[in-house]
Amino acid sequence: MPVLATVQHKHVGELKVRMCYTSFLPAFSLILVALLINYTASSQEFPTASTEQALPLHTFRTINIDGDVSLDEAQSRIHWNPHATGYSSLTTWSVTFRNETEIFLETVRGEAGHVATGAWWTTSFGSEAKIPLYTTEPIELTATFRANIAAINYEPDKEWLRVALACAVQRDDQSVVYTEMDIWDSPNTLRHPTGNIHLGGNVVYRGYDVVEYKIDQAPIGKWENYSIQLTRAINSAWSIRPGDLLESVYLVVETIGSTTVTVKVDDLWITRLA
Repeated sequence: MPVLATVQHKHVGELKVRMCYTSFLPAFSLILVALLINYTASSQEFPTASTEQALPLHTFRTINIDGDVSLDEAQSRIHWNPHATGYSSLTTWSVTFRNETEIFLETVRGEAGHVATGAWWTTSFGSEAKIPLYTTEPIELTATFRANIAAINYEPDKEWLRVALACAVQRDDQSVVYTEMDIWDSPNTLRHPTGNIHLGGNVVYRGYDVVEYKIDQAPIGKWENYSIQLTRAINSAWSIRPGDLLESVYLVVETIGSTTVTVKVDDLWITRLA
C-alpha cells in the first residue's frame, strides 16, 4: 500500500541518521507499522445495506387508448381508425368492434390493396403527438397483442396475402417509412425476390419505403400472443436517427388476387420503457 511504503522508507532514513538508536528503532518501527495497519483496518468504511443507493426502477407508460376494445363500438371505431386502400367496389371489407376487433376482407382477381386498423397518433395516442424515437435517454417501445387468423382462403400461386403488425415512422426529411412484422404469409408472398426467406433469412420484402420481416406463421383458428420490440425492429430496418417520430402501429391485411380473410385482434398495447 502506498501510505505504508512511505512510512517504512521514512524510518529507514532515520536509522541512517540516528545510529545511536540502532538497537531500539527497528523494533519501534515494527510496532509503529503494526499500529498503522490496525488503524487503517479499523477505520476503513464498507458499504452497508442502509448506505447503498437503490437502482432506479424502469417505468412503463402505455401510449395508446382502447387497446382492449373496452369502449363502445362508435368510440372504438374512432380510436382504432379502420380504413382500406387500393380496392375498388368489387372488394368487400369491414372492421367491427365487439370486445375484440374483427377484420373481414373478400377480394376478387385483379384487386390489390390492404385493410388496416390500430393506433395512430391522431386518434389513439394519449399524448396526441408523434413519439420521438431518438432522445438523449435510451427508450424502448414494445407492441403486445393477441391475434387469431380465424379463416383464410386464396387463389394458389397467384396471390399475395399476408397479415402483419406494421408501424409508420416519419423521418427528419418528412418522408415516411414502414416496418412490418408478418404473422402469416401465403407461400407466394415468401418467394419475393427482394426477400431472403429462401436463404433462411427473415426478410419477406424490402422496398423503397417498406421492410417486412417474418416473425411467425400463425395457426388458423387459434389465438396467439405477440410481443414485438418496435424500436429494435425499426432500427434494424432503417437505423434510427435524430428526428425520427413514430406515427402509428396497426394490424394490416394486404392482398393481391382472389382472397377471403377473417382476422381477430385484441389487447393491442404500445408501451414505452424508459
